[in-house]
Amino acid sequence: MALRYVEYKRRQWVLKFRDPWSNKPRVRSFFTEAEAKTFETVQMELYARERELIRRARRRTSSASATRATVAELLGRYMETLENPMTRSTTVQHIEPLAAIFGHRRAHCLTCDDVLAWCEVQRQRGVGQSTIHRRVSILRAAYSWAVRTRVLTGNPLMALRIAKPTTRRITPPSTKEARLLYNVAAPHIRRVIVLGMATGARIGPSELFRLKWSDVDIETGIIRMPNAHKGALDEARDVPIRDDVLALLREWQEEDARTGYEYVIAYKGRPVRSISSGWHNALKRAGITRRIRPYDLRHAFASLALMHGADIKSVAETMGHRGITMLLTVYQHTRFDQRRRAVNAAPGLFSSSGAKDRKKRISGRGGGGANSPTGPAMTRRTTAPHDERASCGVSACVYAHDERVNAYQDGCGGATQGQSKNDGSTRQRNQMRTLQQNVGQRDGP
Repeated sequence: MALRYVEYKRRQWVLKFRDPWSNKPRVRSFFTEAEAKTFETVQMELYARERELIRRARRRTSSASATRATVAELLGRYMETLENPMTRSTTVQHIEPLAAIFGHRRAHCLTCDDVLAWCEVQRQRGVGQSTIHRRVSILRAAYSWAVRTRVLTGNPLMALRIAKPTTRRITPPSTKEARLLYNVAAPHIRRVIVLGMATGARIGPSELFRLKWSDVDIETGIIRMPNAHKGALDEARDVPIRDDVLALLREWQEEDARTGYEYVIAYKGRPVRSISSGWHNALKRAGITRRIRPYDLRHAFASLALMHGADIKSVAETMGHRGITMLLTVYQHTRFDQRRRAVNAAPGLFSSSGAKDRKKRISGRGGGGANSPTGPAMTRRTTAPHDERASCGVSACVYAHDERVNAYQDGCGGATQGQSKNDGSTRQRNQMRTLQQNVGQRDGP
């Protein structure tokens, strides 16, 4: 940096220097020499800190590229970041086949071809495509996390793509099926059915199985439902209690108060983790042979609420969703009668209202209007246009409709024409009589 004094300038102390990164010349002017020297000192310190930051980043990059972390170690460190215990448990089961084959490999040495070959091995062992897709998704999520946390400098699986499994939509239980299940189910399964259909809570340890009686306020009619660890901002959400469930909840609360049970869903006094056995026994006793999962009760809540006109945003917030996208794409199921009402909602090409308007227009042309300035029309179409080459569906309906309209006009138009003919002849005789009288008056006797 070069500092010099220029007498004729307003800011007389001029500092010339070069940018340390771009090497471009810079010029700054100051009123006093002290200001110039202070600026020079600050710039040198700032450049020194920036250079140290760059050196540290380079050291981290070099150490990450030369990391000795294996695939098993990377998956293990990724598992520690999962907050939901249920998600962590299922993830452990899914990464076992991955760690068995690739666990000893260096993480940055794994390639897309290796993973695709592993997928083919899984298919030959009879593993479903949905399970394979889930396991590969976990592997890719672990690598993305490693890149974000600077464990790896790049993601070798960035270009990996595998076929998505075919989506299998399970129709949620209807109210009739839910009643059949409730009548034959065990007491704790009955509570799951009622609360699942009435609150839309997640069936499992993430929400419904964590619900305690201290979270249920019978007096105000509110359930403080625990939120699952899936990005929710609050620990719990307020769910209103249905009016027809309030008395049943009060009965259950009094029953558990006598026995000292803390959890709403409990089996022999202990909180439950799974109801698979009791659920399948209830399905068998109810005579339901199709596949229905306990989680489908949550789908049933959303579908029935929207079917009967509930507010979409309110349903989403009751179920613990911040938006409505998941509700509409995953949880809402439509029935055939809903789709029938949808296709008949708007007026159609051959709707009844359109036929009435067409009938009025045809009647106006054929029989004439009472206030028509030209009087009744004397000609009308007696045959409906019909294309012989057309199908018997739409054209036959139009042809039959036109024939009915023409028949109606034939019944009403005959009298109109007869009346018009009589009226015409009477008018002509009156005009002739008036003309003769005028001529006689003009000629005189």
